[in-house]
Amino acid sequence: MTDIEQRLREAYDGQHLPPSVRNRALAAIEEVRACQGGAGETLTRERSGLLPSAEEAIVPSEALAFSDCSEARRAAAKRNSAPAPWRPRPRFVAALAACLLLVLAAFGVYGVYQTPSAYVDIDVNPAIELTVNPFGIVIGADALNEDGRSVLDAVSVVHRSYREAIDALTRSEILARYVSDDSLIDINVITENGHQANALIEDSDAALASMPGVHACHRADAEMREEASAAGLCVGRYKAACELMELDPSYTLEDCAGMSMRQLRDCIDACHGENDDQGEEIPDNSHNNGHGKGHGDGHGRHRS
Repeated sequence: MTDIEQRLREAYDGQHLPPSVRNRALAAIEEVRACQGGAGETLTRERSGLLPSAEEAIVPSEALAFSDCSEARRAAAKRNSAPAPWRPRPRFVAALAACLLLVLAAFGVYGVYQTPSAYVDIDVNPAIELTVNPFGIVIGADALNEDGRSVLDAVSVVHRSYREAIDALTRSEILARYVSDDSLIDINVITENGHQANALIEDSDAALASMPGVHACHRADAEMREEASAAGLCVGRYKAACELMELDPSYTLEDCAGMSMRQLRDCIDACHGENDDQGEEIPDNSHNNGHGKGHGDGHGRHRS
């Protein structure tokens, strides 16, 4: 025990303080000495070698003791304690799962919406191809010649139902410029869905009923469409060109691409030796049965 500590003890012994106060002060001194590793550091200020009063000695000693030890305990607790793992609440998990399901469902519907399920080739001399999704909505429109580009620039058909799109086309002034009483409007539907094919053909027939001239609606297969696309032609024009070139090899695809559908049909009829009156009828377009079903399954309105 140091001299200072001995004098503190003697000073405390000489004071008539309550035992509880004296014991608390002594305990604070011992605790401070233990926290400081027994170095025997001075705990109170020395005034002329004597303490002025017992109360003045008690207050700073207790404050220093509790301050130092509390800080040491907090440091030890901070080192030894680990953060508690975060656990999401059940309601939060359920809400998050519901949001994820909604996002996945939205992406799924959008994916189906953007999936082509049918193609409709419309050819007069303007030649265009409409891409239809499983919901019957037009999700794409391609012009296959310059006249077709003029029509699509003037008429908005994308993101509309096929019936609305074909109605908008048949009622447009731009398409009316290419259609006359002797015109031939040829439509080919390419899809593996029979129900959708029938619906598209019915909508086409209904929309074209008010148009002048003659119209014919057929169903074709994907193989024929690929061959026509490779040649840069609509399916109807490609089939007519193949038929004409088979009858008269002097014709080329380039020649056929520059003709209207009416001109192509007239050339085919002339090769068959038919007269002008017979040439107004629309014969079966199936020049090769090996191309698949639908080439001869035509629906059309013929002038009498």
